[in-house]
Amino acid sequence: MAAEKKPRKILLVDDEAGFAELLRDLLEMDSYEVVLAYDGQEALEKLQTFTPDAIISDIVMPRLSGFEMFKKVKASPATAAIPFLFITGFQDDRVLAEARKVGVFGILRKPVDIEQIENRLRELIKK
Repeated sequence: MAAEKKPRKILLVDDEAGFAELLRDLLEMDSYEVVLAYDGQEALEKLQTFTPDAIISDIVMPRLSGFEMFKKVKASPATAAIPFLFITGFQDDRVLAEARKVGVFGILRKPVDIEQIENRLRELIKK
């Protein structure tokens, strides 16, 4: 009898509710447990009680941007090891330069397909 696999847990952070809910539904169909937050500040609050295997985040959001949230998550010993995957609609090279400056290399540009996201998640969660 095979051991039952635990669902992989994802914290999904995006201020575009429609996109976030669609992506959540797609990930849940692929056996991910997904918790939603609609900005970086709410994501930090969720991390008080939820420990994900990975965080998928937009970059430009109200209250606290994805990069600012990333810095705070990485600064805390309790959450520093959680891998990040950023998804953004911005095509601006300055955003990518800022990403590299704060230590982010996993960025997908919208529109993304679910297979692309799942492949990146598998890579991140294995590490």
